[in-house]
Amino acid sequence: MGDWEVILQLGAEGGSIGLYGMETERGWLFYRDVSDLTPELIGEERVQHKSPVVQSWQAALALLDQYPWQRLFPLTVHPEFSERIWSAVRNQLKNDRGSGFHLGNWRKICAGGDDSL
Repeated sequence: MGDWEVILQLGAEGGSIGLYGMETERGWLFYRDVSDLTPELIGEERVQHKSPVVQSWQAALALLDQYPWQRLFPLTVHPEFSERIWSAVRNQLKNDRGSGFHLGNWRKICAGGDDSL
């Protein structure tokens, strides 16, 4: 087994959501990590938790879908997953009124200079 890699890192006000993956002989494994520092502003403990490990891309997306991840700011996208992430974002935002703003951010990071996306 290899090391866990950042598949997707999202910035949010006061925190972040990350999707991590590890390639194995049987395929990729994934888990989601959530960090929210906002509670520290009122003297409470930060929220930090990791999801269980899942074994498919669909299950990884389901972990993300528990949050409005497509509306957060994309910080890092693993090159091997950029097309899959771009497809998922477009699907999530297709009926979203504010999608133009979000799609622009996603296009930049997923395309990596490729304007065909």
